[in-house]
Amino acid sequence: MKTDSAAAEQFRQLLRGYSLQQHTTEPTFRASGSIIDVIVTNQSVDRAGVIHCDYSPHNWSRVLLSVSDQRPQPCTIATRCWSRFDADEANRQLTEVDWTPVYACDSPEEQWDYLLAVTRPILDRLLPERRVRVRNPVAPPVTDATKELMAQRRAALRDGHIDTYKQLNRQVRSAIRRDTREELERRVDRAGPSGLWRSVQPIVAPKRSDRSTPAADADELNRFFVEVGPRTARQVTAAGPELPTRLPRVSTGAFQVTPICPDDLRRVVGRMRSSKEIKKIESRAQNRYRRLADHGTERETVLYGSV
Repeated sequence: MKTDSAAAEQFRQLLRGYSLQQHTTEPTFRASGSIIDVIVTNQSVDRAGVIHCDYSPHNWSRVLLSVSDQRPQPCTIATRCWSRFDADEANRQLTEVDWTPVYACDSPEEQWDYLLAVTRPILDRLLPERRVRVRNPVAPPVTDATKELMAQRRAALRDGHIDTYKQLNRQVRSAIRRDTREELERRVDRAGPSGLWRSVQPIVAPKRSDRSTPAADADELNRFFVEVGPRTARQVTAAGPELPTRLPRVSTGAFQVTPICPDDLRRVVGRMRSSKEIKKIESRAQNRYRRLADHGTERETVLYGSV
């Protein structure tokens, strides 16, 4: 859309209704001189504009925002040591519980609450819950000589000396392994035999599942890739009449830039919506498309979401 058109003004009015502001004010599509790519936020920015793109008719759109530094909160988890669990004692205590109220409950929620009320005290007596602070992995122990090699490697990469960089890179990796081995030996000597596992546990690799070697050979792989084209053509021909072409739907996204720690990221991913809830959000977004069509902006499609 043109920057001074009626559709652009209606679009800005729509954004103001949602307390949003558009920061792209210059044309982003050079062929028509119109704004196609926009950046919309709910806060002010330090600088906004477009940058010429050498390989596309669309210019780059960019904004610079100021975000506050956030110190990640320490992560503490509650855990139980199941290796010392006495199953016989737990079964004996569970048999002494009065389970009659479970059959008298009217809803599954009440049954679940009663189950937790009688089993948690048993677990607390047999497996006391303890809180453990999760710590980030520390950097490998390196000596001053290894740090000097790392500085030389960085300088060789910056100056473009590839052969020297490869040689120094091998030396740095060997030096890090040597420093780590010497540090582990010092930890074992200080902790003694009783602390051997605690000292070497951070570097012990987890168990890997056995993977079967594929039975395919080179000739079978070649036959598979050669037959992909004809097989796909036969499937397309047998699929029926050609469907009408549908233009791809153009959509935009809105997001808020804030610092995040790995623990918060895991919690956000764990709370992501299911596919059914996403379909509900898409249906609500389509209703907003119709509102834009009523204002005479059938060609512009705006999707509001959260990332």
